[in-house]
Amino acid sequence: MKDEKNYHIVLHADGFKEGNGFKGFDSACAHFSTSESIDAPHFHVIMNKAIDMIAGQQLDHGWADYTVGKLFVQDGSEPVSVMSPAWEYHKGSSFPIWKEVKETA
Repeated sequence: MKDEKNYHIVLHADGFKEGNGFKGFDSACAHFSTSESIDAPHFHVIMNKAIDMIAGQQLDHGWADYTVGKLFVQDGSEPVSVMSPAWEYHKGSSFPIWKEVKETA
């Protein structure tokens, strides 16, 4: 799909389950792609499906609960700098540039 955009929404852990061992990071990103407008009902269906999948994984592996954070859209990309530590693994590729999506009234 030509006009499909990449998005991610940040999920934040609201506590961790009791027990020993690693219970996950403080936040996780739910990534999804769609050509739907942000105002379209189907956009939220796709976004919620991504949230449910990532939140489910995090809840299964140590999160007690979560809060949904900010939504971001990919706003281009930039090449990996030769001076970046990532250069060794990402030669010739690019990293996405993310822009926060502001709520519409």
